Amino acid sequence: NNAVLVLAGDITPAKARELTDKYFGPIAKGPVNTPNQAPVPTLAAPVNETTRDRVSNAQVEISWAVPGMLDADSVPLSVAASVLGGLASSRLDNELVRGEQTAVSVSAGNSAFHRVGIFEMSAMVKPGEDPAAVEARMREILNGLIADGPTQDEINRVVTQYASRRIQGLEQVGGFGGKATALAEGQLYAGDPEFYKKQLAAYAAVTPAQVKAAMQKWLTRPAYTLTTLVGQREAYQEAAAAPSGANHIPAPEIQRKTRMAKPEIGQVANVDFPAVERTRLSNGMEVIYAHRDATPTTKIAIDFDAGLAADDRAKLGLQTLMLDLMDEGTQTLNATQLAEAQEALGATITTGATMDSSLIQLSALTPNLQPSVALMADVVRHPAFAPAELERLRATRLSRIAAERTQPAALASRALPELIYGADSPYGRPFSGAGDEASVKAITEADIRTDYARWIRPDNAKIFIVSDKPLSEVTPILDAAFGQWVPPASAKPVKDFSAPIPAATPKIVLIDRPQSPQSYIMGGEVLGVSGKDDLLVLNAANNVLGNDFLSRINTDLRETKSWSYGVNASVNPFAGRVPYLVTAPVQADKTGPAIEALNQQFNDFLSGGKGVTAEELQRTINGNTRRLAGSYETSAAVLGAMRQNDLLGRPDDYPETVAARTNALTAAQLDAAAKAAIDPSKFVWVVVGDASVVKPQLDALGIPVEVRSAAPAAQ
Repeated sequence: NNAVLVLAGDITPAKARELTDKYFGPIAKGPVNTPNQAPVPTLAAPVNETTRDRVSNAQVEISWAVPGMLDADSVPLSVAASVLGGLASSRLDNELVRGEQTAVSVSAGNSAFHRVGIFEMSAMVKPGEDPAAVEARMREILNGLIADGPTQDEINRVVTQYASRRIQGLEQVGGFGGKATALAEGQLYAGDPEFYKKQLAAYAAVTPAQVKAAMQKWLTRPAYTLTTLVGQREAYQEAAAAPSGANHIPAPEIQRKTRMAKPEIGQVANVDFPAVERTRLSNGMEVIYAHRDATPTTKIAIDFDAGLAADDRAKLGLQTLMLDLMDEGTQTLNATQLAEAQEALGATITTGATMDSSLIQLSALTPNLQPSVALMADVVRHPAFAPAELERLRATRLSRIAAERTQPAALASRALPELIYGADSPYGRPFSGAGDEASVKAITEADIRTDYARWIRPDNAKIFIVSDKPLSEVTPILDAAFGQWVPPASAKPVKDFSAPIPAATPKIVLIDRPQSPQSYIMGGEVLGVSGKDDLLVLNAANNVLGNDFLSRINTDLRETKSWSYGVNASVNPFAGRVPYLVTAPVQADKTGPAIEALNQQFNDFLSGGKGVTAEELQRTINGNTRRLAGSYETSAAVLGAMRQNDLLGRPDDYPETVAARTNALTAAQLDAAAKAAIDPSKFVWVVVGDASVVKPQLDALGIPVEVRSAAPAAQ
């Protein structure tokens, strides 16, 4: 077998070959020789299967085997998939989600592998709708596209979006869309490291006739259809043959068998974070800017001081539902027209919320910056909040909440915040921001408009921007779009954090999820510090304790005991009082012992005299400094760092201070920071698992246990 490694960055080809030969063995020169292409497999007849599982919505998936990435039909099939269900304005979206509203989400894609590919379309069925009828409509929409082909306008939007994603992806060295991957895939599969250029050219040249011909050739053959219905999961042979934990190979044994020589790592220079500039628009909105010119792209985020914490307790989910509606149509563009306008520009406008901030983001090609910013301003300043779109998104949101109630991690993260913060705290609500069934059902159009008017206003916002265009050229574009936006006469809102955080009362809340082969453990406490405090030392200490692959708790439960695939403990960077959260998915039969083992590790570290060792200190210093340069490789990463620095009150050059401060850390400082902040005797634990299996284990721990149902409370 031949291996190919492509290194992108400050390294010569000769040095790259020397390194790869040293650590991976000699690599053959030239393209990899492959045997003759085998024919794409074809089903003799359609295959239809139906299964049941504990899902919130029925789902229909239809799949075909198609040619691989080197075939001439690969790009036309990928274009067809985007037109069918890959664009925000796709035919499946327009018909099934926005039009008939029989599905809550749809998708289509062409996964082009080396020699074969999989073309697939799927739909998540709206509750109460007939999956068979949705499947029939999916096939009808596909057959219409096969018969008539796509329009040139549809192809133009697909090609623009593809080029935009490719250009933006090439900003980074690694990653699935980065330079190294693009070069390596081309060399490995096509014998040409510049194969990505040929793909771009193929997209640019594709015609409606080519797309139509490719679909008629490959998508009229028999397909495999899988329908997943809501119900109890049927017994499966693999589970009976290998119950949870029965055939684990101890991880240290695997490590001993796979260990290899490590390359030498040189001294890493301090990170050079882009210089940050500030200005204001004519209406006073602050603009915070950094220059990056790796690619001709611009990223903008408008942060509003709101977030999940802005929700009233009686209307959980209101902020995120309002934000979701903002990019579903403006006063002049409906949802489909807005999606088409973004696609035509190669731009993407998204909305979202963290615990402390609500944001609208734009990713744009710089040559199209002015119309892209104008479109963003239309979304921000003139949302339609159409009643029909509200009802559609309400149904989607209720479906999402139902899905959360089928997922162990989501169930735990819905329950724990209120347990540690209290019901009256702005932080004491589900971290997903989805809200609950009762509140989402009760939200009215008037609530949406009131929430928008209260929080989405220019005097409550800051604009962050990273661009290859200088600030002097960006500012007039922003000012033309936002400079005349006038704040309302009402006072700017302030979130109320006056409610006291309840005294910690250790307990275990067991959420009963029958037949769960694993248990999901989430525990934690509210620390006595806020995100605006200096948490660098505490976070370094927690790398040793819980937030690193080689941390104490992950090494114990995963590497030594083989009870879990991965365990983590983190200090979450909220602007206010921060939570310390421990997550541990474990074998069902080791749930109680896992919590006992976690407590043992915390107590040994914090009060048992087993503090940070010299090896752990050096490993933490190395890891926390050597990853810095890669942390700010992309414009999106720089934008995120700028936003976080502002939220947490850090100086603009904070990233440039981290290495020096980290290199100066001592084991005694890490021990002191952890002991001052973390108290495992105050942890509240949420366990999602099969109560019939898990509760006796938890009772043996001597901690009070409360059992709850995974289903929503009666309304």
